[in-house]
Amino acid sequence: MIREIRRYGDPVLFQQAETVEKIGEEELGILTDMWDTMIQNRCVGLSAPQIGVSKRLFIVNAGGVVIKGANPEVLKEGTLVEEMEGSPCIPGIQRPIRRPGKITCRYLDISGETVETELKGVAARAFLHEKDHHDGILFLDHLKLIQKRMIQKSLEK
Repeated sequence: MIREIRRYGDPVLFQQAETVEKIGEEELGILTDMWDTMIQNRCVGLSAPQIGVSKRLFIVNAGGVVIKGANPEVLKEGTLVEEMEGSPCIPGIQRPIRRPGKITCRYLDISGETVETELKGVAARAFLHEKDHHDGILFLDHLKLIQKRMIQKSLEK
């Protein structure tokens, strides 16, 4: 089922999401809805807070990598790379954001296994972007304060 994407200003986007103890039927249902919503909105990833669910569930579908999982962690970061980033929570706004071009990460997959892997390029960027959502961080928070304030003023109109 396609769910509504929460927009900038919705309190769920600024909260710490709950850790997922295990991926059961409820979590699989949420991940299925997230997948449908991500495809409908032409995204390369989605986190549960973006559909109003304050759980550390995420999807990445970028750079030939597909991940459906929970509790994303970053173990190691590579060199920073600046690339354009946006979010369906803040439609129509994209800005260059500096993030590691390569990461070693860990997450709980849908079978309940802990996976540790290396991601590069857009897959690493999407993983980090979705992980940020679990901590109430939006891509705007990576901008210089003056840039962030200018965008926030335009969003408040």
